[in-house]
Formats: sequence, structure tokens, C-alpha cells
Amino acid sequence: MFIPLRRAFSVYMIQKPLTPAYLHLADGSLFEGVSVGYHAEAAGEAVFSTGMTGYCESLSDPSFAGQILTFTYPLIGNYGVPQPVKLHPTVMANFESEKIWAHGIVVSEVATEPSHHQLQKTFSQWLIEQKIPAIAGVDTRKLTQKIREQGTMAGKITFKNTTNWEPAAESAAPNFVALTSSKVVKTYDSPTPNGLTVALIDCGVKHGIIRRLLEAGYRVIRVPWEMNPLDIAEKIDGVVCSNGPGDPKQCGATVQNIKKVVEKGVPFLGICLGHQLLALAVGADTYKLKYGHRGLNQPCQDVITKRAYLTSQNHGFAVDKDSIPKGYQEWFVNLNDGTNEGLLSFKQQIRSVQFHPEGCPGPFDTQWLFDFIKTA
Repeated sequence: MFIPLRRAFSVYMIQKPLTPAYLHLADGSLFEGVSVGYHAEAAGEAVFSTGMTGYCESLSDPSFAGQILTFTYPLIGNYGVPQPVKLHPTVMANFESEKIWAHGIVVSEVATEPSHHQLQKTFSQWLIEQKIPAIAGVDTRKLTQKIREQGTMAGKITFKNTTNWEPAAESAAPNFVALTSSKVVKTYDSPTPNGLTVALIDCGVKHGIIRRLLEAGYRVIRVPWEMNPLDIAEKIDGVVCSNGPGDPKQCGATVQNIKKVVEKGVPFLGICLGHQLLALAVGADTYKLKYGHRGLNQPCQDVITKRAYLTSQNHGFAVDKDSIPKGYQEWFVNLNDGTNEGLLSFKQQIRSVQFHPEGCPGPFDTQWLFDFIKTA
């Protein structure tokens, strides 16, 4: 059954003894709630996502690695968590990776009696199984307003009501791209081959991107983030650089490899982090957004056709539109804040988008972008 919004949190309180939990932020503020996940402390960058659905896809998205994710939608878990299904030994059908990558979760209310025909476990059961701490009962509206006003900041989930936590005491953030990327080359054959092969630079790729490339007919060769895709022994018809977590300027090796792809004139498509890495490779610059774009309804406009699309996004950095070099033009623009959302080469099949054309969770308005290789 679905639990009405006004009852969701109270039902949880009735069914399980309360364990107080706390979210500490770098500005010294403290948010109190109860634990609805794994009993362990976790530190990370406090961010928020406005998606009303898709919590399974969001939490399994490697782009959330190292972050404490707040869901702004007031009730999370109302359709539970489905049984994992694999299309391939290393490609999930209904998640974006094999695990949860976010370091911690903050919600207003959590459903304990979800209802869905694919339901296997509750939201809380999934978090405990994956050893991810989570807090419910938090005023997520107030927390989101704080992040919007002050920007993303370091946070920590604990089970102690203390004001002694200092972000400087936490260890420096690792290179999350290196942690989330595949360590070996993996090959996937499309069930409906179109005769083209693409190299996929894995910077923390969502499995939805792999699924969409296979659906488009490509043979996909997935390579680690620091590997030059041109070193693959077989002929490559195009290169895709995936999404991923963190600051694009930490991925110097990938930037240098993309430069080589561009110089070679191989068709290229960058997605999310891949867009930022292409920008760096061609001489543009990137910067950190105040609170990022994380949600399923970011409006973007194609500056050439003037057509607008709703897009799924998850990123904290952006490309400086004023730094775009000659030979390239802005392709898409965000209609909320005017930030750059895409690059397009005048002469080559080189392009990139800041949003996620595969959706997962939707919308699916821009899946046509995967047909990026133009053949004679």
C-alpha cells in the first residue's frame, strides 16, 4: 500500500525504535532527524536533487560519489526498490551501476510500506544492505534554501549531537573519477548492430548511456578514464566521453586524450563531465556552480534551432561560455540561469552536452543525440 504523506514518517516511528541522527554542515548548522539507513558516520559535499521520482537511478549514479544527497521531494521510497536485473555481466537494466555511490542520504519522510509490482525491498532496507547512512525527519525545505543561498558545502552525518565537527579535519577528497571508472577494457555487442564501433571513455559512466548506445546499434568498447581510446587495436568510428563525479580539472589525462581524438578528427560526443572535459581539451575553461544542477526538469534550448527540451542533469561544474574558442560555438543554453549546456564544432563531428540525453530517470527528449556519427 501507499502511505499518505502525513503518515509516512509516523508509521516509520511506530514500526522501529528511533535512533537519533544528525547532519552537520560546514557553516556550523545542525539538522536533527532519525536514522533510516545504515548506522555509520559519513562525510561529503551536501547537495540537493529536485527529482520527484528516480531515487534508485540517482543513488546508483556514480556522479553522486562523495556527496550527501538531499531529496527535495517530501516522500521518498513510495515505490520501493526493484530486483536488480543484468543485461550483461557488467550492465544493469534498472539501475545506473552496481551500487549506491552517494555517501549519505537526507529526506523529509520515508515510506515503509511501498507498493509496486516490481518491488523487492523497501528504501531503508536497500540503504542498510548497501551500508549507506540516511536521515529522515529533516526540514529539507530549510536545508535546500540554505544550500541555494550559501552554496554547496561540506557536511557529515553522525549519531552525536555535537558542534565540534570541523570540515578541515576530514581527509582531502580523492579523485572520484578514478574510483568510479572501470579498471579494465570491456566490450559490448549490440543486439541490433549498425556496423559502427564506439569507444566509451568511462569517467563513472551511467549504465543508461551504455544501454542507449547498444540500442542505437553501436558496438561499445568501454575504456578506463585515463586510457587513450585511439590505442584500441580495432577501428573506432566514434568516441563518447561519459558523465562522472567531481572537478573536471582533476582529469588531466582524459583531457589530453580528448585532444588527440579532436586532432584526429574522430566523431566525438561528450556527456556531462565529458562535455566539461571536451571544453578543457579545446581551450575553454570550467568553473564551480554555486549549488549545481541536479534534477529531472532543467529546460535547455538549442541555440541553433531555438527548440527547447526538458533534461535530466547532475553536475556541480559548468563551462565558461565566454571562454569558448574559435571554431566552436555554444550549442545549448540553460533557460533557468543562462549557463552553457553544449558545444558544437563548425567543421568536425565534435559535440557535447551538459545534460543527460539518455534520461534514466527521464525525460527522454534528447535521446536522438546518440546518433552522433554521420555516415555518407
